[in-house]
Amino acid sequence: MKKSLIYLLFIVIIISCSKSRPLHIGSKDFTEQFILAEMIAQLLEDEKIVVKRSFPYGDTFSLLEAIKHGDLDMYVEYNGTGLIMLGQPPINDGDEAFKKVKELFQPLGLEWLDRLGFANNYVLLMRRNRALGLKVSKISDLVNISGNIKLAVEHEFVSRPLDGLAALQRRYGLNNMLPVVKNKDTSVIYQALLDGKVDVAEGFSTEGRIEDFGLTILKDDLEFFPVYQPSPLVKASTLERYPKLRSILKKLSNLIDTTSMRQMNREVELEGQDYQIVARDFLIEHQLIKQKARIAKSEELTIVAGLLNNVSGGLSKALRAVRKTFPGRKVNILQTADPLAVLQSGKARLGILSAEAFFTLTDDFLPTPNKTVEAVGVIGNRMAHIVTLRDNGINTTTDIKNMGVGAKNDASARSAEMICTSLGLLDNTKLSYENDISKQIQMLKDHKLDALFLMVPAGHEKLMLMMNQGIFKLLPLTNWKTGNNLIRFPFFRLARIPIGTYHKQSEIVETVSIQMVLVGPTPISSIIGDRGPATVISANVQPLSDSLILQLNKEINVDEKLDPTIPSAEVLNQQIRPLSNPLNPSKIESIFNFLIMLAIGFFFFLFIRERKNNT
Repeated sequence: MKKSLIYLLFIVIIISCSKSRPLHIGSKDFTEQFILAEMIAQLLEDEKIVVKRSFPYGDTFSLLEAIKHGDLDMYVEYNGTGLIMLGQPPINDGDEAFKKVKELFQPLGLEWLDRLGFANNYVLLMRRNRALGLKVSKISDLVNISGNIKLAVEHEFVSRPLDGLAALQRRYGLNNMLPVVKNKDTSVIYQALLDGKVDVAEGFSTEGRIEDFGLTILKDDLEFFPVYQPSPLVKASTLERYPKLRSILKKLSNLIDTTSMRQMNREVELEGQDYQIVARDFLIEHQLIKQKARIAKSEELTIVAGLLNNVSGGLSKALRAVRKTFPGRKVNILQTADPLAVLQSGKARLGILSAEAFFTLTDDFLPTPNKTVEAVGVIGNRMAHIVTLRDNGINTTTDIKNMGVGAKNDASARSAEMICTSLGLLDNTKLSYENDISKQIQMLKDHKLDALFLMVPAGHEKLMLMMNQGIFKLLPLTNWKTGNNLIRFPFFRLARIPIGTYHKQSEIVETVSIQMVLVGPTPISSIIGDRGPATVISANVQPLSDSLILQLNKEINVDEKLDPTIPSAEVLNQQIRPLSNPLNPSKIESIFNFLIMLAIGFFFFLFIRERKNNT
């Protein structure tokens, strides 16, 4: 009898100890996994279940082994990955894939709970202008590219046997695709793509960077990649230990769509928010947990840019530099017809302008410098593009009677006004303004405009789409180096648009270019020393400190220096002062130096005479 009681007591102790052991949740090593695992942890803690977090625990292989052997109780897995891990062929249908993994994992003592509602599929990405230029919209189009295709990938994608790089190359016949950048850090992969070091990058469909940087997702036209829908993968014994667990996690069933997941990833990866706060806010928004004292989110910082700034172009370079310089700050992009005015009003802290914005046309011969803003670094160049129809008989700039120049005060309009003024074209040419460039493109097609003037980087996305129609041509900008153009507007530099930049462009096009720069407000000239938060031009404008300017310039990471005609931040121009005075000092300096020498000579004479008298 006593032995029976002892055994019974021993069993009770074991059961109670097993229940008191924290529920161990793991995750893979990327943002989405942290957010989803944290949501589950907070939901359980709200139900008074003690949780142990291992974020991250490891890669897919280590997580699966850990949960099979009881080192983990739960983690979020994707049905497509589950099939691959058990050597099954990929399945594109989500329902079928989910049914299959539930069946295959049950003998392992593991159970897949309800799916969370979205799919995070592997995707291949390209810069939008690069894809347009090569006429690539789907993965199979890559086989038409001559030469090697440079690729940036994660290490795990290279090693996956059925849905990784080698299998992708075999399925699509892409023997010319070479992984030149392999990194665990996805930010390195995206940076390589945006900087043009690679042609294609491997990514995930729910990553916030895709929309933020205006990237193109190549269509998986051969349906190579399986569907990847996430679900909590839980050990069966854990479900027995916590009977409420299934009903608690069912609250997340089909709750998270792709847009929501992409936004949450963006908040963490690009805005510097804490993934725990992002997960908590989602649960509060959907009334799954009670709202507690909120942790204040970071102050927003706005960058203003023109209407024709490509997200995947210089704007992305500026975004990356600003986010590294202001970690934890939410960075917004404001695109407007007159970015300079917005910057001067204090509604934006930084702006993207080009050289012409630093000068204003007046009745004087030379344009008046604008001293309210200063450049902190080069992020690219814009080129003058004069576009007309192939069949309208216009072959030179002097043939143009009505030219569209985009939005008033934007880079294209300002540049067109200066160039046409200097070349004497305004007597016969009317400049037409319109914020929506698509309307002016249509007006050109309808012969309501003779030409369109665009000051944009070579290969600009909007222009690439326009030229791909095959009905437009570029006019050369000739005679710029004649007369006084180079003296009057020295910030316009002679340039050429290379052959083949646009569809059916068989000749080099003579033009001019200007630097595109990141700018901030110029501090009050009377302020001496380092600039700080209290140094302002007006009540709304806050200049950058010297340390921030130097950091931004460093993060932009462009070898090209600022054009000497562009007003730049003083700290970027500081040089070591010469140790000696000029060889030819002024008359006043000469007289002053002569008097000093006389004084020295006189005191030396008195010293010698005193010594003689003493001896």
